Amino acid sequence: MKILIFILFAVSATFYGQSRDSVLKIDLNFDRVEETVKFTYNTDGWDYTLRINDQSFAGKFSDSYDAAIEIIDINRNDNLKEVILKGYGPSDQTDMQFFQYINGKIVPCGHLPSNFGIEVTGNGEITEYAWMGFWTAKIKYDFDTKNKTLTRIDEEFYEVNQECEVKNPFKLLVKRDDNSETAVTLKPKTKLTIVKADISPLCKYEDGSNDDFSCDWFYFRTSDGKYGWCRLKNFQENVDGLIWAG
Repeated sequence: MKILIFILFAVSATFYGQSRDSVLKIDLNFDRVEETVKFTYNTDGWDYTLRINDQSFAGKFSDSYDAAIEIIDINRNDNLKEVILKGYGPSDQTDMQFFQYINGKIVPCGHLPSNFGIEVTGNGEITEYAWMGFWTAKIKYDFDTKNKTLTRIDEEFYEVNQECEVKNPFKLLVKRDDNSETAVTLKPKTKLTIVKADISPLCKYEDGSNDDFSCDWFYFRTSDGKYGWCRLKNFQENVDGLIWAG
């Protein structure tokens, strides 16, 4: 997943939320009996313990200066609420661990690392807010409540809607192809809107590792109504006005 660091926001359909070292009383499985949910977190070692009634689950966040617990309902038809343990890492990115409580057992059911919040509406899908360097991608996941899995729903394009201005000349292409014909050669001071992005391409760093960021395609609209595509690596240093963090 392509994520750079920035402070944004977190959104979710929350029934009950508390900070670390919390005790909640809530019905997690719609049997009209409240469970006792206890969450403790050790800031020194990033390890946590989730306890529901007499069951416990121990785990560890990847890098967290603080943590919290939240209760949501991803699928309103499965008669189960989800417990989210959230570890806040660098620049407030959130490491999320999902659990359900079934037949007296704590059941892990997914993990979303390094995001800036999620949103659920009860239809079985999760929308994750992922910072992409200068814009936020809304990435969707399907939650399979039977198999306890989260599956990313890849889309061809993601809405960007960021404005910038040409600093140095560069080309927009007609198609998402490095060998495509040129749609327009942009001159300095040209006003641009980045409309959408294709975040599927991969490049390679010099050490051979994957660079899943620099080769992304972005679709531009100029102030005089011209359109075209450009890879991030070909315009990143040639525009002004984008708010970068990393």
